[in-house]
Amino acid sequence: MKRTLYTLAGLVLGYIAVAGAGIGLASVAPISQAEGAYMMGVFFFWGPVGALIGAVTGNWLGRAR
Repeated sequence: MKRTLYTLAGLVLGYIAVAGAGIGLASVAPISQAEGAYMMGVFFFWGPVGALIGAVTGNWLGRAR
């Protein structure tokens, strides 16, 4: 059960971290916002990638404890 909770926490926190970094990067660097393509990439590609990495890391940390 603890391993599952670590995996879910990693999933959620990984998505939030990557989406937050993507939003912050747009305000720091001059990134084109043409038709919302940048944010679609952040939320539909990079967000799930971050969630997957977070879930794997959470699973690994839950197993190690």
